[in-house]
Amino acid sequence: MRNQASRRMALCGITAALMVTVMMVGSILPLSTYSSPMLAGALLIPILWEMGPKMGGLVYLAVALLSILMAPDKEAVFLFVFLLGWYPIARPKLQHIRNKPIRWVIKMILFNLAAGVTYAFLLYVLTMPDLQAEFADWTVLFLAGFLLLGNVTFVLYDILLGRLGDFYVVRIRPKLFSTHTIDL
Repeated sequence: MRNQASRRMALCGITAALMVTVMMVGSILPLSTYSSPMLAGALLIPILWEMGPKMGGLVYLAVALLSILMAPDKEAVFLFVFLLGWYPIARPKLQHIRNKPIRWVIKMILFNLAAGVTYAFLLYVLTMPDLQAEFADWTVLFLAGFLLLGNVTFVLYDILLGRLGDFYVVRIRPKLFSTHTIDL
């Protein structure tokens, strides 16, 4: 029994370190501004299955704080902090909404609110000059297209999280742990 608890705690530590590494490496490629917080958030899946949402929340907070302090791409960091980091923790609760159209409306409202808060924070609180200049060059139509693309990407991210969760439970979890204690 103690061996299983040690394995689970080691899983938390290793996963948190991997998530921070993904956030730090995210500044190398331009497109990784969006993909690195998605990947870091998806890495929470084993922690959520093995330790539950409370430990998942603690790992998320630790990674968020370390990313704020260490990661060079602040846009990616705050996308993780305000949206893509906590969403894998909230997703199982949202999946319990039986009415699928209402579930998707709630998810899309959450995404758009979180995206709005993220970019408002980046533009008006942190006042990032590069990002302000980039947004100043965009037309309203381009901005609407960017938001639409963000919504489509979020839907794909949600579907990917579900499939990664299934893959973890069916293929990886039985190889790592002989007993399963927490089911979301």
